Amino acid sequence: MVQMEAASPNQAAGVEADHAGQTASPSDPFTDALRRPDLFEALASFPDVKAHMADPGFTGEIERLRALANSPNLDTSDIIKTAEIGQKIARACHHDPRIMQALMSLQGQKLIVDEKDLKRAEDMGDMKRREPVQLEQLQMVHGLTDPDHAKAKGNEHFSKGDVPAALAHYEKAIELLKGKDQVPATTLATLLSNAALCLLKLKWPDRAKQKVSMAIAAVRQVDDPSFDQSKLFYRRALACEQLREFPMAVDDMSRAFQQAKKAGRSAKDLHTMKDEIDRLKKLKASAEADSEKKKRELEGERAAEVTRMQGAQLQPKQQEKTKPSVEYLAETDFSHWTRQQVSVAVKGITHKAKNGAKIEVTEMQENSKIQASVTTKKGNRALYYEMDLHLLWKGKASPMLKPADGSDEMQGLFRLYNVAHDTKFELGGDENTSYMYQLGWDQRLSGPWVEDLRSEAAELFDLVALKVDGVIRELRKK
Repeated sequence: MVQMEAASPNQAAGVEADHAGQTASPSDPFTDALRRPDLFEALASFPDVKAHMADPGFTGEIERLRALANSPNLDTSDIIKTAEIGQKIARACHHDPRIMQALMSLQGQKLIVDEKDLKRAEDMGDMKRREPVQLEQLQMVHGLTDPDHAKAKGNEHFSKGDVPAALAHYEKAIELLKGKDQVPATTLATLLSNAALCLLKLKWPDRAKQKVSMAIAAVRQVDDPSFDQSKLFYRRALACEQLREFPMAVDDMSRAFQQAKKAGRSAKDLHTMKDEIDRLKKLKASAEADSEKKKRELEGERAAEVTRMQGAQLQPKQQEKTKPSVEYLAETDFSHWTRQQVSVAVKGITHKAKNGAKIEVTEMQENSKIQASVTTKKGNRALYYEMDLHLLWKGKASPMLKPADGSDEMQGLFRLYNVAHDTKFELGGDENTSYMYQLGWDQRLSGPWVEDLRSEAAELFDLVALKVDGVIRELRKK
């Protein structure tokens, strides 16, 4: 919501006037505002804007725009260059609602920015993520002098669910504790651990990991066997999980389990930690499998690119051996022949399920794309082909699942694509090197018999691919 206040005619028009009252070069009010020598003092005078000024992301962006507006290389008489600067500042305002609010305030106009606006800008990546502790929380801890009192207030805020306020109090307690002549290591470790828990809840895993690592280092300096370190390793494991550092997460959770057992924690706690270890191990295995799959896909993509360019190599024909001319270059199109052969091969393909359901391919549609050619160059023959098949199928339900109204038949579409000289049929293969398929059916139908036919129709993948590969074998003989 924007509430507008009156502005002077010249200010509203965005122009400058000389002493004679004549209009000078056009002026951008936002750019002019950023040139104010008292810019930050002026911004701090607006309560809504002041709330953002503890955030380095906001103040850093204001500094960047201020430097842009005051660029020593800017010739203000150059209208085009001046307009470009104004456009860059306007884009920054469009991305970050706080910047727009600040510059509008300097114009005497009020712009209301709510949390929803800020969150949307953060989620879209338009605005740098705000610090977990803002001015509101910093004002809460201002004036506190006792670390124990700050810790107690932090616990109160945490129990109420106000995590940013709790974090501010824990960090203030850490600051006060470090200012003392003697710093109890276990007390410092507890505060660091509490701050780490807040950071975990606020989704700042890198900082949480750093806090816990500092806590572990503090405890190790005194080697206090009575201090239970299981929470420290547990929280660092969760931080590593959020960072997708699964090997370290498993290692830290295992350490947490050992520390908990050493501290005599309850059987329930130990069982929970063992479950967490198993869960993290599964995530680790899954991440490693994904990484290996991506590696294979990249290798497959590189290999496919080479084959795609070279074609599938064929043996030279007997008569061509007597024509060794190095200048000989020819290409023979077999697209029509291949289309006819595939159409005949796939029609009538039938899958019969164990429960009596039946799926049959009825025809290949006209929008199917098939290209095939053999190129001979300098005595070497290569086959190039590419297919994208659209097949119609009909299904008849299992007698056991036949609906009462007797409507036990449905029709659908089966698409086999990514069939080319650089791919092959491979269940579960990646899209760079393998055939792919899609299924379509009448979405208006429902019931167990429909779900069953949809599941059975997937079996067409093997059957159609087998027939297509048979045509390709014949094509290689051409």
